[in-house]
Amino acid sequence: MKKFIRNLSIGQSIMFSTLLVVIVMLISSSIIHYTLFSRSTDNLVESQSREINKQIVLNYENYINSIIETANYVQLASLNLDVDQAYETLQNLYLLNSDLKKDVVSIFLFDQEGYKVLGNEVRERSKSSIHRQPWFIDASEEKKIFHFSYSEGQSVSADRFDQVIFVSKAAKYTQGGTRREGVILIELNFQVITDLAGKTNLGEGGHILILDDDDALIYSSGSYTQHRTGESYAMAKKQIFGGTSATIDNLAMYMNITTLSHTRWRIVTINNVDDIAMTKQRIILILIAIAMLTVLASGSIALVLSRRISHPLKMLEKTMNDIEKGNFNTKVAVTGQREVIRLAASFNSMVDQIRTLMQRVVSEQREKRKTELRALQNQINPHFLYNTLDSIVWLAENQRTEDVITTVVALARFFRISISKGETFIPVKDEISHIKNYMTIQKIRYVDKFSYTLEIDPAIYDFKVMKLILQPIVENAIYHGVGEEKEDIIIRGYKQDGFLIFEVENSGYGITEERIAAIHALLEGTTAQTSVGMRNVYQRLKLYYGEEANIEVSSILDEMTNIKLIMPAVIKSIQEEKS
Repeated sequence: MKKFIRNLSIGQSIMFSTLLVVIVMLISSSIIHYTLFSRSTDNLVESQSREINKQIVLNYENYINSIIETANYVQLASLNLDVDQAYETLQNLYLLNSDLKKDVVSIFLFDQEGYKVLGNEVRERSKSSIHRQPWFIDASEEKKIFHFSYSEGQSVSADRFDQVIFVSKAAKYTQGGTRREGVILIELNFQVITDLAGKTNLGEGGHILILDDDDALIYSSGSYTQHRTGESYAMAKKQIFGGTSATIDNLAMYMNITTLSHTRWRIVTINNVDDIAMTKQRIILILIAIAMLTVLASGSIALVLSRRISHPLKMLEKTMNDIEKGNFNTKVAVTGQREVIRLAASFNSMVDQIRTLMQRVVSEQREKRKTELRALQNQINPHFLYNTLDSIVWLAENQRTEDVITTVVALARFFRISISKGETFIPVKDEISHIKNYMTIQKIRYVDKFSYTLEIDPAIYDFKVMKLILQPIVENAIYHGVGEEKEDIIIRGYKQDGFLIFEVENSGYGITEERIAAIHALLEGTTAQTSVGMRNVYQRLKLYYGEEANIEVSSILDEMTNIKLIMPAVIKSIQEEKS
């Protein structure tokens, strides 16, 4: 068997695997058939439960309709006959209707103040509180509907009943030739609820719950434990409406919830479907046993094939993942199917070529980057040197010897920092010293036509920046800011949200939005104009820091112009610059 499998090609292995898939499909078809059977069974259970619930609800609704008919009948009589003129007739009608129905405890008509107009005798202690009863208030506020409520020990009738159901409704009646408004109340013996519930067989543990409009439990039926009642009651409060399956006391149940018409009460039927559930479980066990035997037989074969094919491929995949993470010194060595072995050899060869090419590209890019940075850096010094030497000649011609000395000393210090032992990146404190020397030279050249202020946070002194990053911006501020009146230049430096930010701000005429847009176009290189200053700084920032760095220009006309340099804050320069 092993020799047979070893000699299989990938195509043959796939064919063999297809046979295994067929076996799985056979198992899947069994599961599908069971699912369809289970769904049909569930539909049958749901349908039967709904019919039972529907019959129970119908019984209660028929009874409710008979009570409503009685209430409508006595209300119509009270409206058509004058209470003052036909009191005896109406009183007998109320008493007769309460006596004829064994479930009706009493029937009353109360006026708007809660005083009895017609009906049975009222309990003495209830006479003064009728208008405060919830059933009276509900009927008075919502006049078009009947209100059903449950009370225990609060019967209005002198013939006291411990448990009664109040049915109340706003009603009109005639008294003294005038139509008046009041409330009709029918008290029902709670026993009728029990009698109607007892007519239905819901199976072992099956029961009925009735909840009022506040989700309070009015009635629960059946011989069951308090735990079961609490469990089904909690489910009924969450379900609100419709049907659902549930397990209560380890019995499979189906719960249906329906709202009784003319009331806001909900009736909940919980019937036993445990026998059907047990049948489904037995079918599941049989199907699982068959499936396990089938899977066990086919799985043993599939395991050998799977390992034969997948193991070398996983090794190849692991090697590919290592290479994706940048480890190009890894090679894959696999055994198994001949196609996989050839694939691994080709892959190793490809990795070797990629590693060679990457090393070449990295070396070339490193040298190119160094060259570009140096070229951009070297653009600054000659430009400044030319202007400074020109100023020294002018000072000498005007016999300003001390200024010549000061300028030459500042220029020497300036170029000492510029050289910086050949390093491209210097500490911020050195860059600031560089700016001070530069300002010394410029103040002599421009004969104190400007003043400057340094506002540098000492906390950033040890951070490194590209040298000569500020001088071109400061030179630009002097060149464009100095005029007839003395100007102020402020140089700020601080750290914010992981970035070093330098601002060069000069007072003066400011610049327009159109000019700011033109400057940005110049920086981006979308115009043909060239610049040794700001564009040089912008190119060096982008070359080293990438998209994280930027130059922002803002201005207020006749007030100031602000140039802001933004770059990531780093303590050391990149390793490339040290190599």
